[in-house]
Amino acid sequence: MTGQMENWQSGDMNAFEMLFHQYEKLVFRTAYLIMGRRETAEDILQEVFTSAWRSRQTYDPNKGKLTTWLHRITLNECSRKKYRKTSTTISLEEKGIDPPEMRYQSQPEEILINKLEYERLLRALDALDIKHRSVLVLRYFNDLSYQEIAETLEISLGTVKSRLHQSLRYLKERMNTGETTA
Repeated sequence: MTGQMENWQSGDMNAFEMLFHQYEKLVFRTAYLIMGRRETAEDILQEVFTSAWRSRQTYDPNKGKLTTWLHRITLNECSRKKYRKTSTTISLEEKGIDPPEMRYQSQPEEILINKLEYERLLRALDALDIKHRSVLVLRYFNDLSYQEIAETLEISLGTVKSRLHQSLRYLKERMNTGETTA
């Protein structure tokens, strides 16, 4: 990967294309979960990789992982977009998210119940503001450590923990009351 990174940073378009294909799903998923709209996520995906190409010289592998750098660019692009609190129809298939427990269920009723619960969870997530949604998406959908989240968002470790705690409490309240819209 180091050779590919060096080639990308020196302007090799083939290396950049390989990098794009390696990380496009990660960037798209993050943008989609933050913004809640496929079209917006596609725009952000394009902007992120355009920005990554333009600022390729600024990436320093000694300062952090490439995924951290890409997450930061993605979240910055999401913040730049006007965040709209419109109600969106959530489709698991469109999001490409398969809850692990659904893969192992054999009864159609159980699968349907799990899918409906998961969709409620995603709607509740949609109701969060961008700073709280970001920590949840990075932690639970992208499996970043607390330290990686702090680096990505450029906030303290304590702030990461606080936002996660607040967000999880909010989601739990929403799920317990059955409320999923703001």
